[in-house]
Amino acid sequence: MHSTNLKLKERVKELKCLYELSRIALENEKNVRTILSKTIKILPPAMQFPDFAEASITIGRDVYATPNFSRSTFKFSSAMTLSQKQKGKVEIGYRSTVKTKGVGGPFLVEEKKLINTVARELSLLINRSIAEEEKQKLQSQLKQLERLAFVGELSAGIAHELNEPLGRILGFAQLIKKAGGLNGQQEEDIDRIVKASLYTREIIKKLMLFSRQMPQQITMVNLNEIISNTLYFIDVRFQSGRIKMISKLDPRLPSIQADAVQMSQVLVNLTTNAIHAMPRGGELWIATKVKKDSISLTVKDTGQGMTNEVKKKIFEPFFTTKPVGEGTGLGLSVVQGIVSSHQGKISVTSTVGKGSKFEVLLPIRQNRKK
Repeated sequence: MHSTNLKLKERVKELKCLYELSRIALENEKNVRTILSKTIKILPPAMQFPDFAEASITIGRDVYATPNFSRSTFKFSSAMTLSQKQKGKVEIGYRSTVKTKGVGGPFLVEEKKLINTVARELSLLINRSIAEEEKQKLQSQLKQLERLAFVGELSAGIAHELNEPLGRILGFAQLIKKAGGLNGQQEEDIDRIVKASLYTREIIKKLMLFSRQMPQQITMVNLNEIISNTLYFIDVRFQSGRIKMISKLDPRLPSIQADAVQMSQVLVNLTTNAIHAMPRGGELWIATKVKKDSISLTVKDTGQGMTNEVKKKIFEPFFTTKPVGEGTGLGLSVVQGIVSSHQGKISVTSTVGKGSKFEVLLPIRQNRKK
């Protein structure tokens, strides 16, 4: 009779544990961390010796455990069937104060079945959460691609419409200046027209790069040479003596397949971005390095840095933190477009008040379809 009551009591505890698990999952369906944190609390009370029981759930590198789980002498583990990227397990443990019963240790068969059931249910829940996250990520990427396609078409149209009248303005301004007979003020005004036209032409080039209207000229290039040539022509007025430029170029850098003009554009945009982030001066580091089958280009500054919110948006077209009239918001989106078209990757790390670091990884050999 006593044995029957004990089994019944244990069965009630197991059912209560499963009920609590379903309630926790229902109340926190979109918060896996909360579910796991609460689950480890309901497992020990479901064991035969709850006062000596400990629990742990491991998902990849994340571990959720009761305070004294590390003191467990006897443990039973059940693997979780997750996605290919992650592995996990549910563990129950008894501290050494519990005496073992036979070869199987202090765990009842029912306890092992319960842990297996919990592991299976958590696996389903986590896989469902992973699938939902992937779905939302894909939907977000699709929306971004649709937006980029629309903006790209719009940009291409604007660039073509502006190119012809801009060419005329620049041409006539240069002809007027060449004809002579202008007073000092007129000379200044013509120079302003020419400078404004050239600046606008650079914006149009960025628009055309962004909308992929300028065809790539892929050749074997040495990135160190491009960097040296580009830095030579960077406007020294940006530096004003307050910015120290430091370059560490790997002399063993191999040549890569790339468009030399576009690589120069990447460097100009990244360095200009860094210089604008240091209005009071600072250090600008430019470095190259070989990394397995890729080469790395790093542009690092000691400027204002970015918040996480700004960092998430910096590659979006027309997003800028500069005042109206001081930036187009196309620089970094152009950089990302060029890097992507070269089958490369770009990453950014930034700390507010300490600066930002952009790293571009480019393959030494591209997999281009003939």
